Amino acid sequence: MKKTRVFLIIATLTFSIGVQKAYSQAAILAVIFGDKVASEEFNLSLELGWNFSTVSNFTTIKRTNATNFGLGCNFKLSEQFYLSPSIFFLSKRKFNFTSYSLNTGNANIDNEFMNKSGNGNLSYIDVPVLLWYEINKVRLGVGPQVSFLTNSNLVFKGDHGDFTQDIKDNTNKIDYGIMASVGYELGKARKGKGIFIQARYYQGFADIYNDQINTQSNQESYFSIHLSLPFITDELAKKKLQTN
Repeated sequence: MKKTRVFLIIATLTFSIGVQKAYSQAAILAVIFGDKVASEEFNLSLELGWNFSTVSNFTTIKRTNATNFGLGCNFKLSEQFYLSPSIFFLSKRKFNFTSYSLNTGNANIDNEFMNKSGNGNLSYIDVPVLLWYEINKVRLGVGPQVSFLTNSNLVFKGDHGDFTQDIKDNTNKIDYGIMASVGYELGKARKGKGIFIQARYYQGFADIYNDQINTQSNQESYFSIHLSLPFITDELAKKKLQTN
């Protein structure tokens, strides 16, 4: 097996930790067989990224990084336009807060974690659909994204240890918004199969938390450093190298 294929399988297994078994199996099959269905008009891709998230009007917070992993479908509509629907089986958001109080209803516990620092953690399955315009190997993309919540908690840093509060029931199950991206193709990378390096920005339109967590509007946004690794055949890769 080629070194590149081994690397991709290892990356898939690493980023799939915590994802449901069926999703992991689908990702591994795409890594192994993705180039078999590739053509000049269509290919699959492995999507890896690092998000830097924040939530508006939550408290005094700062962005911190979390990972995402998924698969993309890339359709060539014309010489300059492309359509890329994707699914991110593992998409995490994380932010640090400096002063927030635990509210469990248990006074003994809550008094221990008043105005404490900590972090918020959210996990989603993301489904973005980007329309791309390409010029001189630079792609500009924009499109909607819908996200389905899988986990949500707050971790409070206490004087005698941390306390994790599961707030999935107080977090809205669906988030939606718009994503914009700019990407550049390293066409000669991976022996002509290429790598797309992207900078993405997402702005959510829906509140993340209900009134028990935050009574103000609280939309999510994040920046993302993103890598897209296309699955294409050796023949197509060779043709790309000759064209470049």
